[in-house]
Amino acid sequence: MSSIVVPSIVSAVLEEATKRIGKKVAAGKKLSDSEVMLLVLDQMNRRIESRFEAIESRFKAMEARFEARFKSLENSIASLKDYVDGRLNEMSRRIDDLNKTLNARIDDLSANIRVLSGRIDGLTKEVSSIKSDVIALMREKLEEK
Repeated sequence: MSSIVVPSIVSAVLEEATKRIGKKVAAGKKLSDSEVMLLVLDQMNRRIESRFEAIESRFKAMEARFEARFKSLENSIASLKDYVDGRLNEMSRRIDDLNKTLNARIDDLSANIRVLSGRIDGLTKEVSSIKSDVIALMREKLEEK
């Protein structure tokens, strides 16, 4: 804060001195070396203030551009996040659909396996029955001889 107050005080002092010197010049009086030096200092101070104002203006313009680019970057990131979230949701939905399809196919295969297992059990019993019948017929033929 003191760095802002000091230039203000200097400017105010120089302005007052310049007014006093201007009145002296208007009255046609001769200026002392210190008064001429004060006029030079006032001109230097005005130039410095002008340059600081130009720098401040450029800084504000740069800050505005930075803010605009930052906002644009934030928007781009938000858009990218929304896109990625959408893609992830779509992939999740597709995986869920595929999971349902695979589970249904597994259930169908399990049912088919149970049916086939039942048929194999039935065939095993039939083969066993036929085997017993064949053995009995062979015994009868052997006994007849």
